[in-house]
Amino acid sequence: MSDLHETARRGSPARACDRRAVVAGMAALLASAWPGGRASAIPMAPLRVGEATVETASDGTLSSSLAFMLPEAPRAEVDDVFRAEGQPAEASPIPTNASLVRVGGEVILIDAGSGNSVQPTAGKLGESLEGRGVPRETITRVVFTHAHPDHLWGAVDDFDDSERFPNARYVVPAAEWDFWTRDDVETLVPDWLKGLAAGSRRTLRRLEAKMERRTPGETIAPGLTYVATPGHTPGHASVLVEAGREQVLIGGDALSHAVVSFRRPAWAFGSDLDRDLAIRTRRALLDRLANERLTLVGFHLPGSGIGRVERSRGAYRFVPA
Repeated sequence: MSDLHETARRGSPARACDRRAVVAGMAALLASAWPGGRASAIPMAPLRVGEATVETASDGTLSSSLAFMLPEAPRAEVDDVFRAEGQPAEASPIPTNASLVRVGGEVILIDAGSGNSVQPTAGKLGESLEGRGVPRETITRVVFTHAHPDHLWGAVDDFDDSERFPNARYVVPAAEWDFWTRDDVETLVPDWLKGLAAGSRRTLRRLEAKMERRTPGETIAPGLTYVATPGHTPGHASVLVEAGREQVLIGGDALSHAVVSFRRPAWAFGSDLDRDLAIRTRRALLDRLANERLTLVGFHLPGSGIGRVERSRGAYRFVPA
């Protein structure tokens, strides 16, 4: 068990320490121990989807445990899969790529990063946005795929409890809100998630006055809708950006590992709250992405996180843009 997990087990009564206690569950919730390659987001030209543009901005990197990611997969099989991809089966930095959508005069951020209490290599989203000429004050809407800390906590400053995007409104999947804001949510999650659940509940309630809840299929903003991709969390939803036949799917953590999610989508991930449902979601999503040749943006996928899904050797592979 890592030091992070031990921190979560102990917990702390203070607000800031509660957030640090949640770090204990990060090895599981991040859903990936990153294999080889460059971990930080690589800027590329924005994708055009009708009048909208889509690009990514790095929140930095995180670290996690491969052993926790794949609790049921035999180690020999794990080694074989990674060897076939020419990559070592060992942990290395995990990229975190938030998405930025500009459409109809709006500047929309998809996921807000982890803030400055999770790991020192993360919480860099503000700097990345500034480097793109996007001050935090210009963000008009922040849309969450789900309420894990590396996607949610960056919306609120850890030290003074202020909003990091003061002029934004917020959107969250309704099922995510309903789950993580329950008073008894700590009783519904594994031990390593209890501190995380408390921190996410607190952050969501802090933003409640400006928070909108949407269900899959409902419009989030012009040309943006939620797509149900549950299992990783109860209400996890991807964001479809579309204009006519042009479509880009911002997938959050529905497909979070560039090898395992694609080569072995039926393997259980330790961070998925409903592992069977997450497996069904991965299979259906991969099939759709390959059939429709949609561009995918993945929060933890390599480089910019942007690429396509192709069928390969009886499974799938992620082809970075």
